[in-house]
Amino acid sequence: MSPIPDFIDNYHLPAGEHECTLDEIEQRFVNNAQRQKVWVDFKRLYDRFSSLGLTPKSLIVDGSFVTKRELPGDVDFGALIPPSVVKKAFDDMNDSHDKAAIKMFSDPSCQNLIRDLFGAHMLVVPNEFGLRQISKLFRTGGDQFG
Repeated sequence: MSPIPDFIDNYHLPAGEHECTLDEIEQRFVNNAQRQKVWVDFKRLYDRFSSLGLTPKSLIVDGSFVTKRELPGDVDFGALIPPSVVKKAFDDMNDSHDKAAIKMFSDPSCQNLIRDLFGAHMLVVPNEFGLRQISKLFRTGGDQFG
């Protein structure tokens, strides 16, 4: 992996996807109290996913968090979690509250609830095609639900 590139206009990253780790994102973009807050919210959501057996196969992080905006409102991300992973997590889970959480995280209609609970804006997709669509959405804008 190469380091996250410099901003091209003192605000945006160069076009394209820049492969990196979550630690590299944190080191690069968490540089004030607001960014720390939204990153902690994102990590809390990511850790909850993982505790349920839903660790994403891949992530795409985007939005104002990966710009030079001083006060981003949240971390926008797309997570690739195949249906087989969701099914296994659900089948292996004994706790009814955790089963309900797996259902919530898997339900696209729960996006606003998840943002309210965790302060992060996520889009979960079942396959590589969906992740490419999320990448395109992040690069070009548009209606995520349209």
